[in-house]
Amino acid sequence: MMPVAESGGQVTVECANRHRQTVQLPSDLAGRERVRTWIMRRGAQLHIQHERWEAEEEERTAMAKKQPKLIRPSDRHQQTGQTAGMIREEAVHTEGMWVGIVRTEAGRSSSWHHHGTHESVIYVINGQVHLECGPGGKTKFHARAGDCIYLPEGEIHREGNDGLDESEIVVVRSGSGELVVNVAGPAA
Repeated sequence: MMPVAESGGQVTVECANRHRQTVQLPSDLAGRERVRTWIMRRGAQLHIQHERWEAEEEERTAMAKKQPKLIRPSDRHQQTGQTAGMIREEAVHTEGMWVGIVRTEAGRSSSWHHHGTHESVIYVINGQVHLECGPGGKTKFHARAGDCIYLPEGEIHREGNDGLDESEIVVVRSGSGELVVNVAGPAA
């Protein structure tokens, strides 16, 4: 448990599962200073993390109730499976669906990966996207703004941007389990 706040001789401590408990502030000067230093250094980080947890919980609650929700760019977050060479931002994550935006810098390619039991549809908003998949990575697709690419579940692939500008895609996944499984190379 980590100290997160101090008030009136009491310290609020919290575990990784966000359970809180209030305990007496240590009586020795060195102990009190360690607690106060920890709160100062880590408090801001924990506060930000709590805001993120609360926002994610609100989103999941709204999605679980199947209520419409407007999702602005500032609502998306990167606390989702990542693969080297690209940046994923989650917009929606429900029991059987994931939707997000993925950006790749010009001249970059992602590492090899797949999306477990999820089927994926990629819609290119901006830029150029090349995708390698299949045995030995020999199947290649070159997509540009307005194009879609479908990937069946378990398809090992990597995406890249062979254009001059950053590419931006919308990804919709349907399935369950792990969203991102990074692997060493293409399918054999």
